[in-house]
Amino acid sequence: MSVDYQKLIPKIQQLADQIKQAADGHCRRVESALQALERFATETDFLTKRVEQAISQEGKTLRCAIPFDSILDAALPLPDLQNRLNLAASDGSQIIPDRHAEIFFGMINIGGITLPQNSPPFPVEMTHSDFWYSASEAFNEAIFNFRRDVLERKFLLEISLTLPPPVLALTDGPLELWMEYRASDEERQELHRLLQSYWDTLETFRQQDILVSGYVDRPESAYLVRLLELAIATEQDWRELRRFRPFKGVLDADLFGILLRPGERSAIFRLQSPLLEHLPAESEVCFFYLRVGKESERSIARVEIPLWVAKDPSSVEQLHGELVSQCRQSGSYAYPYLLHRAHEVAVVHPEDRDTIERALLIELQRRGHPPHHLSHKQALKNLPVRKKGLPI
Repeated sequence: MSVDYQKLIPKIQQLADQIKQAADGHCRRVESALQALERFATETDFLTKRVEQAISQEGKTLRCAIPFDSILDAALPLPDLQNRLNLAASDGSQIIPDRHAEIFFGMINIGGITLPQNSPPFPVEMTHSDFWYSASEAFNEAIFNFRRDVLERKFLLEISLTLPPPVLALTDGPLELWMEYRASDEERQELHRLLQSYWDTLETFRQQDILVSGYVDRPESAYLVRLLELAIATEQDWRELRRFRPFKGVLDADLFGILLRPGERSAIFRLQSPLLEHLPAESEVCFFYLRVGKESERSIARVEIPLWVAKDPSSVEQLHGELVSQCRQSGSYAYPYLLHRAHEVAVVHPEDRDTIERALLIELQRRGHPPHHLSHKQALKNLPVRKKGLPI
């Protein structure tokens, strides 16, 4: 046994006290934020000016919500679905290069699934795989994962184009792709290339009139909360605005878990983001919150959509209805069924990695390449665990 549980009991009790105290303080801040939301729910012009003032003071790095609809605390009911949409979804998985493995390589595997609304619906699964290898380039996991995200969305466009209109394309994760990273010049160039490719993809979705949306399960965003902090800030608070966090720790999901009932969505908001000026004009990211799941749980998702979709009420209603329908198909676990299926198609299991690695080793040996070996560290880790009490 590597953990002395008896010694941990007092520390567990102390931790439980800390968690309880933090939860009590959190509840008080949530209540204060709800009061601020009620106070400013219709003050959209004032709130927009506050965002502009904050940008002029802090710069365009500010991330917060900007009013789009006229009533910010609205709870919009689940619409009736008159015309169903043809659906497409994508997700990605990867093999991260491991310097302790026999071969230092990476792989990105994208899974896609389409569901035409014929009778009966017949899903079609597709995959796309890319390998990564470089004898000289240092591996950057952040950019590798970013590359996977871009490939997911490019593949989503590709499979969406196989369906007749109208089409709803779903991706797991945000529609806005960005990363905070201090990269080298070469890495910044690669990042810019990936972003430009993605922005072109978003523009093609618009040109093809494909409703595209990013679904974020259990979001940790506080975009609306930050907007409310800007709203209540006094003249003295504005002197150190970055440090003014009266609702610190409160998430947007905390507010909408209280305001929304299952099946309802929030108002739409625009997203103030550092990438705003780079996105295609009609692909500015907007979002709303959606409550899924049962009455007994506050399951909230953030749904991101481009501006051109947000401007069309009928498209938003169709998206709202289809997402709730998809979540209900998953039973007790309220998550879009088709996105889950895309994950199942995309996922690379440990045994898959072993099979790919063995095939690659065989191919290298066939070409006369010298055999590779595990690092000594990994080889020792692969040995059976020594039982307690046996000699070293």
